[in-house]
Amino acid sequence: MTFSHGAAPERTRSSPWLYVALGVVLVAALAVLGFFFGGALLTQATSRAAETDETVTVGSDESAVAVVAPAGWVIVPHYFGTDVVTLRSPDARLEITLQVPSQPQSMVDASEAAAGEASEALAKDGLVPEGAMAADVGSLFWIDEVPKEGLSVRHASYEYGQAAAEGQGAPGVMVGSAAVASAGATSPNAAVRFSASADDLDRYRPAIAQILESIGGSAA
Repeated sequence: MTFSHGAAPERTRSSPWLYVALGVVLVAALAVLGFFFGGALLTQATSRAAETDETVTVGSDESAVAVVAPAGWVIVPHYFGTDVVTLRSPDARLEITLQVPSQPQSMVDASEAAAGEASEALAKDGLVPEGAMAADVGSLFWIDEVPKEGLSVRHASYEYGQAAAEGQGAPGVMVGSAAVASAGATSPNAAVRFSASADDLDRYRPAIAQILESIGGSAA
């Protein structure tokens, strides 16, 4: 019996542009992963505990402010710039994040922006249902204080959970803004907005006040 053999199938040649396109997609994917995870790893790697009371500069140039990190507190720089710094208490139960706005803001606008960002962060972390804080944020009771000459602070606070144990306060957030005026100045020349979150907000109010009262003009 005779078998007839047809011609061998011709191999399809891949276009070099296909490899170029795949390479571009791969590089883009790696860049995205590096942005989200590499930055977080860098932040963790550069975090450090203050050995003594240490002055930390938030922001740059004329808009910079200074805040004192007490000895033992962890200074957490943010990988995307110096405009945001987080201070974490030695027991890791309180975090205070300070941010210099990219554009000048009034204390009212800065405080409301801090409240909105804190609300969004809580919803993102699943601590409260998305949108549940909107009404509360809009009706916050704002307090204006002048803890020392040249420093004005506007703040409000709210609780977002139940106490974990009897005798312990509920988790909460204090938000607001601070404005610094140089001696003799008629208006503030630097400002920063802040949010302070703790699993027992009432217990940590003195520590929050200590940090906020240390805010001053840039040490640079």
